[in-house]
Amino acid sequence: MVTSKYIITTRPEIKFSPVRTECISIINIPLTELQEDGFNGNVAEEIAKYKPEIIVLTSSFGALLFFKYYYKYVNSPKFIAIGNQTAEIIKKYEGNAEVPTAKDSYGVTNLLSKHSNATIALFRSNETNNIIDDYLSSNGIKFHEYHIYKVMKLETSKLKDLFFSDQCTGILITSSMEARIFHDAIGLSIDGKKIYSIGEITAKTLIDLGYNVFLTGKSDFENMIKEIDK
Repeated sequence: MVTSKYIITTRPEIKFSPVRTECISIINIPLTELQEDGFNGNVAEEIAKYKPEIIVLTSSFGALLFFKYYYKYVNSPKFIAIGNQTAEIIKKYEGNAEVPTAKDSYGVTNLLSKHSNATIALFRSNETNNIIDDYLSSNGIKFHEYHIYKVMKLETSKLKDLFFSDQCTGILITSSMEARIFHDAIGLSIDGKKIYSIGEITAKTLIDLGYNVFLTGKSDFENMIKEIDK
């Protein structure tokens, strides 16, 4: 059953899939757009020479691009995936990937602590936190980082009217960048709406910006929607 009440989600359009709900409707307003950089011959050449033993993929979009452009330049590495959706993409091409219990950058560092003697390659976007980099650098672990796609800010003109509608009960923020865009567009007066977050890092960003986070989920978007729907 669909009612007139809804929550807003802010997932990039390329990653959004409708979720069946019973008590609320979902309106997705992407605040960011994912843009692939395409094949880079210099990156491919460096990967072939570097011969990474551990490949770290921190998003499903980044995983798709890695296998599209750079998979053929590596030789039987082990894979670490930040979450289950990323791991599912890896399984289509390779065996199982390691997935951390805490499906965020801190969880990835916990897995990397077991591979301190390996050569590591990170494939991700231009908009990323420094948690993994800082951990590897501070522990003297060799790694290379490759930005293979961009996360771009989108126009947010629709957000304010939809967020402050009487039919809107809250918003689900799915990244720290989205949290900052939301803050710039809406401010701190949220008219009693509930703020939901996917991931502890996004939740911390929201709290640092001055919001109370009503509920924080793990990396699974569909499960988080179902939890809110309850």
